[in-house]
Amino acid sequence: MKTIKYFFYFAFVLVLPARLSALDLDGCVKMALSASHALKASGLNIEAARSVYARDRRTLLPALAVTGEDGYNHYQAGSGLRDGLMGNVGAQLSWDMGKTLAGFPEASRLELEKARLLRDLDEKDIVRGVTQDYYRLYILLGKRADYAEAEKYFFSHIEDIEKLEGAGLDVKLDRVRAEIQFKSLELTGKTLETQIAGALKSLSYTVGAELRAEDLVFEGGAEAFSRLPALAGGGLEVSSCCADAGGLYSARLDRLETSSALEAYRQSKFAYAPVLTLGLARNLDIIDPATELYRTYVAVNLPLFDFGARSEERKALLRGYEARKETELESQRTRRLALETLAAEIQSASASYEGLRKNYEAAAGNVETAKLYYAEGKIKETDLLSIFSEYLDAKQQSRDALGSYLDKKAELAYLRAGAVK
Repeated sequence: MKTIKYFFYFAFVLVLPARLSALDLDGCVKMALSASHALKASGLNIEAARSVYARDRRTLLPALAVTGEDGYNHYQAGSGLRDGLMGNVGAQLSWDMGKTLAGFPEASRLELEKARLLRDLDEKDIVRGVTQDYYRLYILLGKRADYAEAEKYFFSHIEDIEKLEGAGLDVKLDRVRAEIQFKSLELTGKTLETQIAGALKSLSYTVGAELRAEDLVFEGGAEAFSRLPALAGGGLEVSSCCADAGGLYSARLDRLETSSALEAYRQSKFAYAPVLTLGLARNLDIIDPATELYRTYVAVNLPLFDFGARSEERKALLRGYEARKETELESQRTRRLALETLAAEIQSASASYEGLRKNYEAAAGNVETAKLYYAEGKIKETDLLSIFSEYLDAKQQSRDALGSYLDKKAELAYLRAGAVK
């Protein structure tokens, strides 16, 4: 009987879904990078671009083509020729001078470099999304704890009302107000649970595993999360985050796009170069004595009537390059403005968080004092509830300010992706 019992126990344990060990931010990021199909696709795009580059390098070599043919010839009577087999073999060496002179593989080398940068940007995009979801859950779970604390406060307040009722005081209206406030907290709590479920679903989708709030750890809390990146002189220097804007992945990608447009225009001038062909042919089983035994030849292929079309194509490529250069310059301005704006917003959000945190810490002492005064009959319940409401609002505003700061901090890390540290 014990054997059967143990068998069912181990079978039950084996079918239980495996739970994740506690995940911090780094753990979530690693899981997301491992699960991302977009990142895997980017890696495959790099391999494809590498193969194209290798192929284009081989196009600089002369192309050798070997041909062979054999057939049966039948002649009319009186031609003086006899019927029979007649074949030939040949070899032809072609050289595309335009591709060689232009350095044709350079275009595909630039595409390979772009594929690598795009993969880096995909990775940074995943990191940003995971970080923002993780921070959002930190704030939401903190709010959940705040509302749990508020519910306990109202339970305790209702108990105080019951004590006053037992002492013969008419506090029915106080009880009604307290119950209304408690129900309002319950409704807000339900909305908060919906937000937590949505944030968990978003993070679970990204990391490729079903997560619960209990699976996440937030080591260090607000103090660890509120440290500014690149501290200088007590705050974030706007110039420090923008001075290396040219080293960002996005800036390098812009430069590569411009370089590709320039390369296409540069190579187009070699489109006028001819294709040179060298050939050798050997006839076999000659029936007609007048047929040559060997034939060697040199051919130059230069499509003269294409010159007009190629000239217009060069003009189009030149305009495309000039347009791309202007786009890059505009992107530089936009990127610098975004970095400067975001750095300023981070400074503001950090200052707001510090100020609001001090407010709610100060309000916490008022709550305890007000509760004592109400129990002693020194203040009305409306005053008590007002003081607690101010405390809860200050604490929520503090969390929202911290959430705004953390979200912007993740966005700044993404915009600065590739910057020299």
